[in-house]
Amino acid sequence: MASILLCEDSPTHTVLMQTLLEDDAHQVRCAQDGREAMASIAEHMPELVVTDLRMPNMNGLELVQALMSEQSQLPTVVVTARGSEDLAVDALALGAVNFVPKNSLNMLLNPVVRQTIAYSGSDRFSQALSGQLRSPEFYFKLRNDIESINPATQLVIQALAAAGKLNSTQRIRIGMAVASALFNAICYGNLELSDEDSIVAKVIAGDRDSHCELANRATSDRYRKRCVHLKVSGGDKDTRISVSHDGNGRLARFNPAPGTPESFELEQCRGMMLITSFMDEVMFNSGFSEVVMVKHHP
Repeated sequence: MASILLCEDSPTHTVLMQTLLEDDAHQVRCAQDGREAMASIAEHMPELVVTDLRMPNMNGLELVQALMSEQSQLPTVVVTARGSEDLAVDALALGAVNFVPKNSLNMLLNPVVRQTIAYSGSDRFSQALSGQLRSPEFYFKLRNDIESINPATQLVIQALAAAGKLNSTQRIRIGMAVASALFNAICYGNLELSDEDSIVAKVIAGDRDSHCELANRATSDRYRKRCVHLKVSGGDKDTRISVSHDGNGRLARFNPAPGTPESFELEQCRGMMLITSFMDEVMFNSGFSEVVMVKHHP
């Protein structure tokens, strides 16, 4: 359970999102615009902010800017609607840690919130070690099990926190990029799912039958020997993270291009949006079976 501040001016969407979050056992406070949100935060610090982008007085983009200036440790998830994609791109560039399309609230809101809270908790867990882990370097050889994505990603975040590099929000954003790359490497790279395969959406929504179907695919003779490789190297100037797979598929999709209205509602494009928004350099090999992501340290 987490304390969440929900910022939304539409009564209809407020009720929907508050109900979804409370059904997932979160405590939810509501604000109608960014000004009310900042006043609420001054009175009671939440663990996470979920905000719409188009609002009166202070919109969601301005709220993200204010939070990054005054409360940079507080993660923010933005909710996007058709027509606000440009604001969402800017919000991700400024500091938001993830986004949820309004037409996917029932499917994505709670999984994204759970993931964000878990990553934030992992970051806090290792902050007592800040600066004591020197030049972290490690390698995971992961099976094609999507349940391994969050634990592996949380260890990356903990290592960055123990190294004392970047701030909390930046480390969570790196985690989101890593998780997206791992998801794509497993599903689209090793297991060779097509972009249009409906199993991906069902798995993200928590459908257990789809989880079992994906697990059965991963253990079949064609795919069971394939692995995903996660390599992390942290130095004084930057952190470099490589994700690669052994399969015949691609872990990247650029059509429609990340940031275009069509890309916001396709899961594989959502992942690429987070990767390209959160990392300073993103490099693919010729077969798109490996991505190297670089984050420069200030």
